[in-house]
Amino acid sequence: MTLDYIRGTLASALPTEATLEVQGLGFRLFITLATFNHLPQIGQPLTLYISTIIREDSHRFYGFFTKEERNFFETLTDISGIGPKLALALLGRLTLEDLRLALHQGNVKVLASVPGIGNKTAQKLVIELRDKVEGLLLSRATSKSGHSSDAISALVNLGQNPLEAQRAVKIILDEKGEEVPLPELISLALKHSSRRK
Repeated sequence: MTLDYIRGTLASALPTEATLEVQGLGFRLFITLATFNHLPQIGQPLTLYISTIIREDSHRFYGFFTKEERNFFETLTDISGIGPKLALALLGRLTLEDLRLALHQGNVKVLASVPGIGNKTAQKLVIELRDKVEGLLLSRATSKSGHSSDAISALVNLGQNPLEAQRAVKIILDEKGEEVPLPELISLALKHSSRRK
């Protein structure tokens, strides 16, 4: 038997955990910051999708606002060396789209920007998960463009934050299409980043 979701009343919440009351029982669930940001007010009804990890010394529930986030968490924890804590850190620091793009493009710098994830672990994540994210829905431009990785590398070398560089390149490709030349892509992404500062 596997738990899929839990529906109850939100009894308490912290950025790392939430307690749902279900028929007089309080279920403590470990959550991501993304899930925390979607929680309702205390006392309101809530449904969270569940992942259960049972070990010799613990029996823990992890709660997620969406089934997609829960499924990605389970994919991450299936990788040797990636425990629940690191998986929660990845999902709490990066959106699912940012995480997929980083894996798809082999953007180790974005992954390594998450506390607890070094270059070696980031490279392992890319190797293990790149094929799995190929089939996931990415925007037409970012999934087809061959320039995106080169543009991101150039922006990072110019001092841009790796995650912001990835987002800027994605936005320009979405607007201009996948055929935009690399120099123009870098220039437009730089302008976009400077406008946001």
